Amino acid sequence: MKKILIGTFIGVMAFCQANAADNFEGVITKQAKEWNVNQCIQEIKKMDVFLNEKAGANGAWSFAATEKPSDRMFSSLNIKKFNDGTWGYATLSISPGINGSCDGTLMQMVTFPGKSCNAVRETTYKDYKYKSDLAGKSIYENGSIKAVLEELGGNCIVIRYEALYPSPK
Repeated sequence: MKKILIGTFIGVMAFCQANAADNFEGVITKQAKEWNVNQCIQEIKKMDVFLNEKAGANGAWSFAATEKPSDRMFSSLNIKKFNDGTWGYATLSISPGINGSCDGTLMQMVTFPGKSCNAVRETTYKDYKYKSDLAGKSIYENGSIKAVLEELGGNCIVIRYEALYPSPK
C-alpha cells in the first residue's frame, strides 16, 4: 500500500502500465459504461486501475447525468480494504475539459489504525513537505498532491487531494 501513497500521481501512473490498464476493467469503469459515459472512459479506466487494481476488496457507487452523460461530469465514491487492514475511501470526478482532454479531481481518505500521524508522516508520507496551515491544520505537499494528517484516538486519518488538469489517459 505504501507504493500507492508515495510519490506524485504521475509516478503512480507510470507504474500502472498500459497493458494492465488495457486488461483491467474495474467497478468504476463498469459503472461509467452503465451510465453511458464514453468521452472520458480512458481517463476513468486509468484512475480505476490506480485505485482498485491491487489486491483487496473494493466497491463503488457512481453517478452521471442522465441527459448527455458523456458531455458532463462523472463522479464515483470508491471504498477499498487493503490487505494490511487499512481502509481507503476515494471520490473521483472526471469531466470533459478543453481541446479534447478530460479534467478531474481525486480525494482520498486512508485510515491507519493504531498508528500515530507522526509515524505515518515519517514513513508513508516522508516525501511530503510542510506547505501551510489551513484552519489550524498542517497541509503537506508532494508535487500537485496536498495532504492533511489527522490524529483520532491513537489512529491516523490521511486526506489527500489532487486536481488533474488534464486527467491522465
